[in-house]
Amino acid sequence: MKYGYLQGNVNSSTDGLNKYMKSAVQDFQTFAGLEPTGVLDPVTVELMETPRCGVKDIIGHGATARRRKRYVLQGSKWRVNDLTYRISQYPSTNRLSKQEIDLQFKQAFQLWEDVTSLRFQLRDSDPVHIDIKFVKGEHGDGDPFDGPGGTLAHAYFPQYGGDMHVDDTEYWTIDSFKGTNLLQTVVHELGHSLGLSHSDVRDSIMAPFYTGWTPNLKLSKDDIQAIQALYGPNVNEAKPTPPPTTKPPVPIQPGGSGQPEPGSGGSGDTSLCEDASIDTIFKTKDGSSYVFKGQNYWKLTDTSVADGYPRLISQDWAGLPDNLDAAFTWDSGATYFFKGGEYWKFENMVPSSNYPKPLSKGFPDIPSDIDAAFVWGGNGKIYFFKDNNYWKFDPDRTPHVQSGKYPRSLSLWGLPSNVEGSIQWDNGKTYFFKKGQYWRFNDLRFGIDRGNPPFPRNTGEWWFGCPKVRPLIDENAGVNLPGVNLPVVQAVEDGGDVAVRIDLLNEEYSNTAGDEDLDAF
Repeated sequence: MKYGYLQGNVNSSTDGLNKYMKSAVQDFQTFAGLEPTGVLDPVTVELMETPRCGVKDIIGHGATARRRKRYVLQGSKWRVNDLTYRISQYPSTNRLSKQEIDLQFKQAFQLWEDVTSLRFQLRDSDPVHIDIKFVKGEHGDGDPFDGPGGTLAHAYFPQYGGDMHVDDTEYWTIDSFKGTNLLQTVVHELGHSLGLSHSDVRDSIMAPFYTGWTPNLKLSKDDIQAIQALYGPNVNEAKPTPPPTTKPPVPIQPGGSGQPEPGSGGSGDTSLCEDASIDTIFKTKDGSSYVFKGQNYWKLTDTSVADGYPRLISQDWAGLPDNLDAAFTWDSGATYFFKGGEYWKFENMVPSSNYPKPLSKGFPDIPSDIDAAFVWGGNGKIYFFKDNNYWKFDPDRTPHVQSGKYPRSLSLWGLPSNVEGSIQWDNGKTYFFKKGQYWRFNDLRFGIDRGNPPFPRNTGEWWFGCPKVRPLIDENAGVNLPGVNLPVVQAVEDGGDVAVRIDLLNEEYSNTAGDEDLDAF
């Protein structure tokens, strides 16, 4: 129970201690995907004794341990994308050669490199970013290893240096079900060195428990989403030649992840180019992205609008009205549409029966005639915007909207009132739209990203493939709209600056209990 489950002050009475231990066991069981009984049954004990990583599971305690199943970002990342590493201390036995060990580490780094903008280089001497050592027992960092089995290795997050320590007493093997697989362990620890905490998704590399050798090891979807949320995708993986266009190439953002904005050319739809305001924007279960406006809808591509659009909503979305207010897609794959005081449920373009339903039935305490709805990548909760206010809707908590805390002012997000729509794009960034302009939001720093040109930007040009127009704002000035103060955050990459904005919205980052599916509403 040393992995973050026992924290804080303990009531020394027998009753107080029993409650404390039961709560800790429940936290462990919830994280491990077991029924949270608080009882040390055989299955729980067996999992507690499973070999595992030495990094703590829990960030926060109690209710914060019981969150929706997904990855966790520790809060720090490397400021550069070109990183160096060194194995300064090899195993004390000669059972595995240095060449074999070097190859295992190279393969481990390559798995993370293949899906990100990161690049890794092995060096023979200091200085390096990540130093790797095979050590035994107490080795100088106050976190001793416990011999064969138990803790296999541990690594430090970027803000603490990123170094990795591997237990030299383990029976390390390569491509074998015997012993402990070295590659599998190293890939996991590198996730910590790059800024990832443990995930409670059981098939994730970043799950804390050792599961035995997995041939043809690959990162899970959860791992890829996590690491790309920090460093962006591998922009060199595919380089399609953009079609001829009068629009200039999309600039890479200084200090950013090295990935382009949505939209890099193409022929835009004239109706969207004349007026790029929208009713809603969303992504469906199959990964398709759509824009709805009035009686029409458009399908988006990576560069513009797909051929053959617009189409009538009534042609393809049976039962949906025109002039929708908002839409979002939940973890289950269901897409919810809102208008007035009613909502509809679809899976991709297939409607569910017995809809529409009253908003009060499925989304109690959410007002009618909302402006926007989205699932925020910062905590996996649902947010509703209306006028200058917002509500957080938590399907895992009752009541779903915390009484007395919401609505809250939208100014905390640094966004203007009456936002028209929001979407999380493939790069992991959240985008907000209003009257033909859009803002890119930095979920990790909780503020509007800095860019060149600055935000807001022209939606038609960057998203719909419209011809470039003269900027509506001074590109050398800050982002200023009448009556709106929009803070802009620098993409600082260490963990120290997070609290400056996050302390105002601590509740927004809370990870609460359960796996209740929104389909129940």
